[in-house]
Amino acid sequence: MQANISPVSDLRPGRIDYTIHVRISRMWEFRGPNEENDLRHLDLILIDQKGDPIYAEIPPDAVLDLKSFLEEGKIIIMSKITVERKPGYRAVENHYMIKLNTRTCIFPFAETINFPKYTFSLTPFEILPRYIRRTDRFLDVIGKITGVSNAVKVYNTSGDPMMRRVIRLQDLMGNVIELSLSGKRATEFPAEAVLDVGQKHHVIAIFVGTLMKLYRDEHRFLSGTSACRWYVNENDIPAIKTFQKNLPNEATAVENIYLQSDDEMQQNFEQANLLQLQKVDPFIHKLLNFRVHNALQQHSQSRSLVGLRYQCTVTIVGIAEKQTWCYRACKVCNSSHILIGNTYQCTREGCPCTQFLWKYKIPFIATDGTYSLEFIFFEKKGVELIGKTAETLHKQYDPNQIPPQISELIGQKFSLVVIVSTKRSINRKDPSFEVLMIKERFGKQPIIPVFRPEITIAPDSESTTISHEKDLPALIAIPSKKSNAQTSTSTNHLASFEDMDIEPSGYDTTITRIWDESQSSTKRNLKETDNDNQDPDETK
Repeated sequence: MQANISPVSDLRPGRIDYTIHVRISRMWEFRGPNEENDLRHLDLILIDQKGDPIYAEIPPDAVLDLKSFLEEGKIIIMSKITVERKPGYRAVENHYMIKLNTRTCIFPFAETINFPKYTFSLTPFEILPRYIRRTDRFLDVIGKITGVSNAVKVYNTSGDPMMRRVIRLQDLMGNVIELSLSGKRATEFPAEAVLDVGQKHHVIAIFVGTLMKLYRDEHRFLSGTSACRWYVNENDIPAIKTFQKNLPNEATAVENIYLQSDDEMQQNFEQANLLQLQKVDPFIHKLLNFRVHNALQQHSQSRSLVGLRYQCTVTIVGIAEKQTWCYRACKVCNSSHILIGNTYQCTREGCPCTQFLWKYKIPFIATDGTYSLEFIFFEKKGVELIGKTAETLHKQYDPNQIPPQISELIGQKFSLVVIVSTKRSINRKDPSFEVLMIKERFGKQPIIPVFRPEITIAPDSESTTISHEKDLPALIAIPSKKSNAQTSTSTNHLASFEDMDIEPSGYDTTITRIWDESQSSTKRNLKETDNDNQDPDETK
């Protein structure tokens, strides 16, 4: 059999008679974004005796037959395999992959002294930003661990709970990057041992199988999920020993970072009415968010996030005009997809993904009587609110057609925890808010609150307050008995008056129309029959 062994470097698609002699360097289960999902495939990183690596994949129907023969670190001989191109998410420097099947044969082989154990391709910290949201390959890094957090429960973009732990790494140039371990990797990491050893000694680690991410367009970090592995203070890895030689003899203690869970973070918010929220400056908020993040890094015990999250109690009174209730969300980064040529492409720079899912982005207009603002419900909160995914509703309703499951929420009252949407708010008169948490539901309200802005006009003499009284009949204009010269003067004065900005801050004619109509026709706001007065753009 030895004479028929093919080196990994010779494997190509087309042939089915390959036999390989390899070590299982890494092995993990891939279940998608939720670890409770069914197994999609079992993944392996294999290395041959020359040190050449290749990724291998086992479909679910073959896992039960083959898994008992597989173990990390074990050397095996494998035959009856197929070879394919690896389209993306390459865990090693090889454009091909191996597919195992129910007929694949696996035989154990005795340990060989010179058989390689590890495989990685280290990426310098300074070029990591080039790989933000790229999916062509996983990233491997080496660094000194300078901080380790506790493991806490958070929620992913689909609303599923998961564990998270943050590792802070520093390279020899002093560059720092955070690595976020998720799911089982967060609990499997030996945090206590690292903190214990790291009080007096250097802790050097190689992390493999990570991806570079960007949070809210400002915080760069590495993400480690099921494909991630680590080698901590492994003395038989030359790269770790070389890194150690370049460190000072005296070690700086590894910091014990306190990480808040999502449940804790939701408790730190300010109570505010909408008139107060209308004054939130998205520029200052973005700066505050950045400063708080840095403060939390420097003072790990700090728990305050005051100024970032707000709680308000509002009633939904409408849906923003000329907007859709769902969007094409990139499967990788959740950014929107647009049609370019014949293909939908992600709008996020550097993201090559061409696949999308329909996800909620419901632009509700809500008021508490002091003001009215836009509140966006994205997928996680949309599912919680409606009980169905956007993908499900999209099978019945076009993005420009408001489903009844959404329109029937008009008139309902909620207590919400929100955060300002910086990008959406910067070029708007009023800020827009993203809903982070639905704290309480009060149900359908018999009387919908109405915000009626007052417009103050300042003529040459004293100011006059004009209130909108929709039900009053229009006054009949009386022509003035003026000479032509006087009429000309009056017209010029009127022209200068019309150039003035007489709308007070926060007044929005589109939104006000929705509120006024909601007051005059409660049935219409509750989406009952009132076709005679229906504005065709009202629910867009």
